[in-house]
Order: sequence, then C-alpha cells, then structure tokens
Amino acid sequence: MDSLWAPCIIVSVCVWLSSAERHSVFWNSTNTKFQGNDYTVEVRLNDYLDIVCPHYPLGEVPSQDAERYVLYMVEREDYEACRPQSYDQMRWECGHPFAQHAAEKFSEKFQRFTPFTLGKEFRQGESYYYISKPLHHHGQECLRLKVDVVANDGSQEARVGSGKVTKPGSGGGTLTTSNRLPADDPIVLPEVQESRRTNSAVTTASMTILTALLPVLLLLILQFNYAEINTVVFYKTYQTKKMRD
Repeated sequence: MDSLWAPCIIVSVCVWLSSAERHSVFWNSTNTKFQGNDYTVEVRLNDYLDIVCPHYPLGEVPSQDAERYVLYMVEREDYEACRPQSYDQMRWECGHPFAQHAAEKFSEKFQRFTPFTLGKEFRQGESYYYISKPLHHHGQECLRLKVDVVANDGSQEARVGSGKVTKPGSGGGTLTTSNRLPADDPIVLPEVQESRRTNSAVTTASMTILTALLPVLLLLILQFNYAEINTVVFYKTYQTKKMRD
C-alpha cells in the first residue's frame, strides 16, 4: 500500500493544476467593457489572466492606425489617475498588431508564492490594477482593468471590499516576455471581443501536463514494485539459509 502514496500525490497535483481557470481579456479600444472605466475581473488563486493584444490581418488598417499599448501593473491611486509612476511598473508591451499567425498573448498567474525573483505574488481578498498607455498616438486614452482575488466559493463575504488597496510596492512590474503564451486563436479581429472564462481542465495545456506526468507515474509504480519484490526475495532467501544452518 505504501507504494501507492507517491502516485496518488502526483495524481492529486495534476488534478489541482487542472482545476485552475483562465480569464481572457481582449485589450483594445473596441472592447465595450473598457468604456465604463470599471472593468473588473474576479479570479481565484492559481487562476490565469490572459491579455490578448490587438491584432489585424495584414493590410486591413494602416500601420500608424493599428493599436499598440504598454501595460502597467500599478497601485490604486495610479489606476484612478490612469498614470503610471515609474518604468518599474511596466508589465507587458503589445507591440506587434500584425503578428503573422495570431495575436500576442500575455499571461498572469495569480499564485500565492512564486519561485522566480521577478515573479508576482498575490493574496486572496486583494485587488490588483492594470492600466495601459497607447503607443499608436499621443492622446490621453486609457484602458484600465481591476482584478479581484476572491475565495474559492466566490461568496460575497470573501470578496474584495471597496476600501481594500494593495500594499505599497506590490503593483510594480518589469517588462518580460518569459510569460508570453503561444497564441491559440487563428485570428483576433479588431472588432469587439468579449472577455471569456474557461475551465482549463479541458484545455490542451492541462492535457499536456497530465500526459507528461503519466510516464513518471508509471515509472514510480514500477520502481516501488521492484523494490518490494527484491525485499521479499531477500527475506525468503535469508529465511531459507537460516533454516539450513
């Protein structure tokens, strides 16, 4: 029975990873959810936020009119003023609206702890804020997003209160492409795209994780069984030799 503990742990971890949800936000000025300046997404710990950058088929719009943005993760005060305080708050850059295959995607994982120096750590009950500045013109247009990290049951008591703010310094970020996701949409047109919420238990990423861990699981089972067989054989040999002596 002891030999089954390790495989059970691996299976439990796989199930836990596959239970996370993905929340897609199409970051462009035609998304009507940005028009009220109160666009809010609720996530749970270990969920993902996918930012889908503007994308156009080549030749559809002039290059100078294609939307490009720099996104920042900021404090609440910066969010309300829609003005970043420093370059360190820079999170991503949507700078390739004519990407060959599909739109650029960036992903934020809302995890409690991270092993990476530049990674972000998030707390349940807190709010986190994203704003952008356009690169395609010099106007004051601002797209902003608020993300609330709620409890697993999503109950009203566990939701973020309107007075909660993030800790000083928690909103800063650095530009990185290490968390860029491979685009899975063949094309993202410039028309309005609604934000969507999907369960990644049925996504290709989760299936890839489970498939990758399956050989490890089988190897562990074989190793444990082999060790048990060797132990039994050794014990019987020892007993036989002892009886002969």
